[in-house]
Amino acid sequence: MADDNQSLTTTTLDGVDDSRRAVLDLLGGMRRTLYLYTPLLRPELYNDTGVLSTLRTCVINRPKVRLQLVLPPARDWRNGCPGLVRLGERLTSALILRTPNRHELPDRPELGQAFMIADERALLRFSDPRHLTGVYEPQPSGRMKELLELFHEVWNRSQADPDLRWLGV
Repeated sequence: MADDNQSLTTTTLDGVDDSRRAVLDLLGGMRRTLYLYTPLLRPELYNDTGVLSTLRTCVINRPKVRLQLVLPPARDWRNGCPGLVRLGERLTSALILRTPNRHELPDRPELGQAFMIADERALLRFSDPRHLTGVYEPQPSGRMKELLELFHEVWNRSQADPDLRWLGV
């Protein structure tokens, strides 16, 4: 059972609008790092002009910001998310896109979910990334720490996407 203070700060996400607000809030509070793992990209969120503009602004205003994204193969999403591809082309030193090596992924149910972690303190987790349902926790939690460890494990086993290499991403 969550403690009362934590439950007051947790927001339930149900669909694109809730998710967009939560992503913008998470990015607005980010100062140093963003970790994103997702098994699929919904263009309504990841190609949203507000989300992309906020990402771009974060990098421009804070040159030391690092965005580490583990995404499915680009062939699955680049046509639906051209804004993210362009952002990756322009921000190559700050925005690092990788694809998981499917043969080396740990067998964990969490990898069917999507999650974003900002500055090792805020967590946005989509238990159903297809429908963008989940929770946003702007305060550190034990769950966030577990997912951060999983992210680092997946990141270390991931690789540059061959479909994006020709773009210099």
